[in-house]
Amino acid sequence: MRPSLLPLLLGAVVVLSCAGAADELPTADAGVDGGGELQDAGAPPACGCLVGEGPYCEVRAAGLAQDAGCLLPALGTDGGALLACESDSWRVLSPCAGGCAFTPGEGKLDDACELPVCDCFVQEAWCGAGAGKEAASRGCRIPLLPEHDGDILGCPGGQWGVKQACADGCVEQPTGTPDGCRSGSSYRLPYNCGVSRRCSSGNHTTNHTGKDAYAYDFSMSMGSTVRAMRDGTVLRTRYPTPPGSTCYAGGGSACANYANTVEVKHADGTVGLYMHLSALSVSKGDAVARGDALGKSGNSGWSTGPHLHVQVQSACGTWWCQSLPFTFQEGAVATGTTLSSGNCP
Repeated sequence: MRPSLLPLLLGAVVVLSCAGAADELPTADAGVDGGGELQDAGAPPACGCLVGEGPYCEVRAAGLAQDAGCLLPALGTDGGALLACESDSWRVLSPCAGGCAFTPGEGKLDDACELPVCDCFVQEAWCGAGAGKEAASRGCRIPLLPEHDGDILGCPGGQWGVKQACADGCVEQPTGTPDGCRSGSSYRLPYNCGVSRRCSSGNHTTNHTGKDAYAYDFSMSMGSTVRAMRDGTVLRTRYPTPPGSTCYAGGGSACANYANTVEVKHADGTVGLYMHLSALSVSKGDAVARGDALGKSGNSGWSTGPHLHVQVQSACGTWWCQSLPFTFQEGAVATGTTLSSGNCP
């Protein structure tokens, strides 16, 4: 009798390819007649259901059979199939073109055919978890997953590889925008969870210089909910421009001091400024958590169209102070970037 396969398999996930597996299977052949009766009293008995109905990777069933000293029926497979057993009768559930995977042990059977490996479809950078979803829709698998679900995958030389390891996980972006690593920043994007918006103007652009050099503008239709980027306390609100006012629907430089704003002071003394609002949802002194609604986007003040202007600034005693560099946890933001918000409850 051959030695048992089980001690060699314990503690690891095993994927069996089809090639050469048939030679390893103990099968009933000339020793069992068509009705299942033993012709030779000295031959091992036929195996009943070994540890339940299955499913069994055929190589697992072979190992269990050898350990039990019984023979599996000849099923006409090449050893890489997925089997089932019911009322001590064995049958092939499915051939496994990509191999069969199982976790050795005596626990619940979770054997399954492996999908074939996908041809590498990443054009630039794809978060592992997102690439896995795409692979599932194509009926194939990525060999690096799930170990690298949180990293950025690429295809150097046409082969699957990790393009960038992400210490804090990665962020899936809308189709057409490369995915990126999640930042360790305390700031989240200032709009609803799961919504994607375009940055119409980033840092150091022609309209973001001087005090607002580190500001971001996000395209937002009138009345969209504005969310707190970070926990804090409302330091100040300004609502000089209610509906019907000259600068409510936007204007030139004469409207510069008439934007409706909310300022949130953070624990480190910095202040988040939210500007061009159409309505406010908070008042001075309110404690706000990251993601709380602060108001509605608008076009008030010096503005040429509905959008949200945000910046983090020093506390200088007035509403308009020197902006400071900051990043969003969802990833890098620049003019033209479209990012999905992770500002979720």
